[in-house]
Amino acid sequence: MKPRTLLSIVGAFTFVAVMDCVRSQISSRPLLRSFFVQSTMSSPRAGSPYPVRFLKGYAVRQDGSWVLISYGNQAGRQSQIRDIYDVVDSVHTTLEDLTKSVQTRAISEFESRFVKSAASSCGGTAAGQMLGFDVEYKEERGSVDYGTGGPVTSIIKTWLAADLGCFALKKETTWTRDKDGTLIVDTTDQAVSVEFEPVDQCFLIPTDYTERTPGEVLRELSRLYPNQFPPPGDTSAIDEAYRIAHSKLLKH
Repeated sequence: MKPRTLLSIVGAFTFVAVMDCVRSQISSRPLLRSFFVQSTMSSPRAGSPYPVRFLKGYAVRQDGSWVLISYGNQAGRQSQIRDIYDVVDSVHTTLEDLTKSVQTRAISEFESRFVKSAASSCGGTAAGQMLGFDVEYKEERGSVDYGTGGPVTSIIKTWLAADLGCFALKKETTWTRDKDGTLIVDTTDQAVSVEFEPVDQCFLIPTDYTERTPGEVLRELSRLYPNQFPPPGDTSAIDEAYRIAHSKLLKH
C-alpha cells in the first residue's frame, strides 16, 4: 500500500479521546463567512530535489464545522477521503470513496482544538500577508512518544488568518528524534487559494456508504484492488480504538 493512502485511511480513524463540552460552546461563537481553501502538502523525498506533493482542500462552514478533503489517484482513478468535523453535533465522520466506507465517532479533545470561529486576533505575532489576508505567526513545541524509537521533539509553525477564524494558511511540522537527531516528519501545508462560497455540498454524507472499521476498510481495498493494496496485517488495535470511539458517540 502506498504510504499516503495508509496514513490517510488509518491515521484518520484512530482518535479516541472524547470532547464533552464542544456542543455547549457552539451557541456562543460568532459566525464565520463560509469559505473553501485549496492547499498543497509537501514533504522532501530522499535522493530527489523534488518533494512529494499532495493536494488537499478545506471547507469551513459558518458555524465553525469543517471538512478536510484529501485527494489522490489510486487504482487508476481519482479518489478522495473526506473528514467531516461537525461541531454542532460533536461528530467526526470519515468517508472513503474507493470502498464507499463511512466511519463515525465523537470529536476528540485533540480535534476540538481546531474548531474555527470568528476572531479579531489569533494570539500570535504579526507576520505580513498571505493571499491578501493579514497573518499572525505562532510556534508550538512539544514532545511526542514515538514508541521504541524514544521521545521525539515536535515543532509546529503556523501562519494564521484572523479573518478566516484563525485558519492556518501555512503550516510547517517537524518531528526530530531526540536520541540521534533523525528527522521523522517534515511537512509543509501551504494554501494556494481561498474562496468565500457556500460549502454545504462538502458536508453531505452519501446514503449508500457502509460503516466499516479501519481494518475492514483495508481488507475491502485489498479485495477490490489487489494489485494496489496488499492484504493488511493485524488491525485489531486500530479496530478496537475505533469501536471505543464509536461507542462513546452512541452514548451522547
